[in-house]
Amino acid sequence: MSAIHTHDMPASQPLEHGDPATPRSSTSPWLWAALILALLAAALLWLRPAGPGETTVPAIGEQAAPAITPQAPMAAEPGTSTGNTAARKPVPALRNRDARPLAGNAKPSYPPAALRSGVEGGVVARLDIDAQGQVTAASIVSRHGQRSRDLDRAVLDSVRGWKFEPALRDGHSVASVVQVPVDFRANQ
Repeated sequence: MSAIHTHDMPASQPLEHGDPATPRSSTSPWLWAALILALLAAALLWLRPAGPGETTVPAIGEQAAPAITPQAPMAAEPGTSTGNTAARKPVPALRNRDARPLAGNAKPSYPPAALRSGVEGGVVARLDIDAQGQVTAASIVSRHGQRSRDLDRAVLDSVRGWKFEPALRDGHSVASVVQVPVDFRANQ
């Protein structure tokens, strides 16, 4: 590398920053104070609690709770009756849930021919449930114990007539799939 001497440099080139001959400009303390004051004001604005009409964003990893705000009664349109003018109660948020069989569903009966023959075992039925809680399709997905068409038929005939509380996703009824295990034991 070649060394550059200040007397060898043309006059139009500025001097290097690290060069001791370069005059050093200092930053005003007032500029630093203004910068710190602006950062503090931004931090206070960011950390202040939200007002009544403002919404807040949850921190990362947190779930936002549904906002429950009281609603004022709306003015009725001309020509309609107002009915109850009391303030409406907020509707609670519904959770997601799986389909649930109703209590009045008939249990599968042990087929008499299988009972006389001493056939025991279990099956798992797969049920497709629509958004109204009706069974739209039923099939046997697994068996254990002795395999018997009578047991399969008894389960399928019974569960096809079952009714369900439909599954909920975001508060709306949706179609779902349910697996129902049924065991047949002679001592039951």
